Amino acid sequence: MKRGLSLFLFLLLSILAQAQIVRIDTVYRPSKAKRLTISTQPLYSYTIGLKAFSLEEFPKILNQTNPEEFRKRYFNGLILKYNDNQVSYRISGNYSFFDTSFDNECAGCQEATGKVEDNNLRVGFERNFVYGLVQPYFGTDIGYRRNTFKGQVTSKDPANFESYEVRSLKNGFAFAPLLGIKFNVINHFTLAAETSFSFLYSYEKQNRTTSGADRSPSFNDYRKWEFLFRPVNMLSLQYNFGLNY
Repeated sequence: MKRGLSLFLFLLLSILAQAQIVRIDTVYRPSKAKRLTISTQPLYSYTIGLKAFSLEEFPKILNQTNPEEFRKRYFNGLILKYNDNQVSYRISGNYSFFDTSFDNECAGCQEATGKVEDNNLRVGFERNFVYGLVQPYFGTDIGYRRNTFKGQVTSKDPANFESYEVRSLKNGFAFAPLLGIKFNVINHFTLAAETSFSFLYSYEKQNRTTSGADRSPSFNDYRKWEFLFRPVNMLSLQYNFGLNY
């Protein structure tokens, strides 16, 4: 009995000892290259994008009665980004030039027609919530805006209003929080959709010249706060380059 028990204990200790032996050459250690492929998407250092479409409010002109009108713009801007992990630092600009017509002062008072030129330059950042094929993000832009209107204001009631030529120049500072989502279609290419609103503080100069025989000029200065909503700040196609290891 004792000999059988001794043999059993010997076999048990031998099995336990073998279980503690680890062959070093069979241990799996993922390489650096393998770890890089675990990421859902490649990381790029730089991005350049074309603003293909936007839907937005523009700064109010004179005493425009419908300043909340949204305007569609196509292929009117560029965006450049430096990407640092989940944060991207960005600079963007856009240019718009279009004809416009609107009621001024009141619906039956005056009609203004002319051309609008709008320049916008901003710097800011965006931060991704997650990595992946779909990347929601938030951010903020700050920048400079220059808006000009040159045209003619015609009176609908000559007894109360006088027609005149006008040039309005507005320079302002804008602060714009934003929300967006990016779709990584294939390597290097991203589609982005973004919405934002901006607070615009501007200094405006208006030069008016009456249409009568005397053509008397007048000058006015204004300082204004405006809230401008952009349901579609931009739809853009972006190209990413400079692989970030």
